[in-house]
Amino acid sequence: MKKILCPTDFSQTASKALDYAIYIAKQAGGHLSVLHVVHLPIVDTSETALVASELLGEQIRDAGERLKAMVMQIEEKHGANRGGGFTCDYIIKEALLTDLVEHLSKKEGYDMVVMGTTGGGNALEELLIGSNTEAVLEEVKCTLLAVPAKAADPAFHKIIYATDYCPEDVEAMREVVAFGSLFNARIDMVHVAKEAGTEEDRKANECLTQIKSSFPDVPLEMHQVVNKRRDEGLKAYYKQSGANVMAILRRHKGFFAELFSQSLADRMTYQAEVPLLVLHDRK
Repeated sequence: MKKILCPTDFSQTASKALDYAIYIAKQAGGHLSVLHVVHLPIVDTSETALVASELLGEQIRDAGERLKAMVMQIEEKHGANRGGGFTCDYIIKEALLTDLVEHLSKKEGYDMVVMGTTGGGNALEELLIGSNTEAVLEEVKCTLLAVPAKAADPAFHKIIYATDYCPEDVEAMREVVAFGSLFNARIDMVHVAKEAGTEEDRKANECLTQIKSSFPDVPLEMHQVVNKRRDEGLKAYYKQSGANVMAILRRHKGFFAELFSQSLADRMTYQAEVPLLVLHDRK
């Protein structure tokens, strides 16, 4: 987590995400870039093109002033660029957000994106992942922390990793353990089964044995929740465990693929309170 990118549209939701990005950058001793993109309106005549160009220039100047003030505030409040343990700057571009984030992650070494789940104060505030965050999640293969506007102040004392008992869990846990080590966080692995049984118990024991052999010095616990609806099971465990963030491996096939289906927002609206650390299957 040495280079963190935090897109902003200057909304309340984006402000909450920035709080988390600052917290992580400070703990990691990394670099934080606050990113804002502007779009040139679609025009059909040279006259409207001139007006659009002038409008774009105004947007860039206005956003640049706001970003500069934002970085100055981060410097004064958190010590960025002033011996506070991390550095900070801003980026403003005319581009599509997903294209720019993908470019920065591939070419400039940004290894984490921290985003609000939605922006602009619209009706999507309660959904799991707003349209911009969902687009980045779909297109950019970079670790993403989705932060809802209603999330608590940033703290990572306990992390839950939602497991499917799959081989990819080991690599995903490397990221979770590395992230958790920044905060001395406890890590729980939780699996939601539709029904209890010896086969589920066997899989849990095998998975935990494999994970512990890979991370012998990391205190890990495995928990199984029985619930017909996997999203509800995760929600219940998250609440009762006192966790601060839920980590999940985004796979295109398998157990958790359904958690990123089009009906996602209808079934997991509790993300209005849950910061979600989304890891990508590297295959």
